[in-house]
Amino acid sequence: MPGKSAEQLKQKAQALKTKLAEKGASLDQVKVRAMKKKIRRVQRRRRAIDARAKRLAPKATPSE
Repeated sequence: MPGKSAEQLKQKAQALKTKLAEKGASLDQVKVRAMKKKIRRVQRRRRAIDARAKRLAPKATPSE
């Protein structure tokens, strides 16, 4: 199974945030906390992918 791209993870985090906003009032605190934890994990994975891509990108050399 191929890994998810940063854009896919961004969309997943947004979908989870929307779901939490819609159902948050009806959920008990344990489920709300679990959903927020899931959102944080997805965001952390996306930020790690972005940071890794930035690190591996070729360095721009200043031209004089």
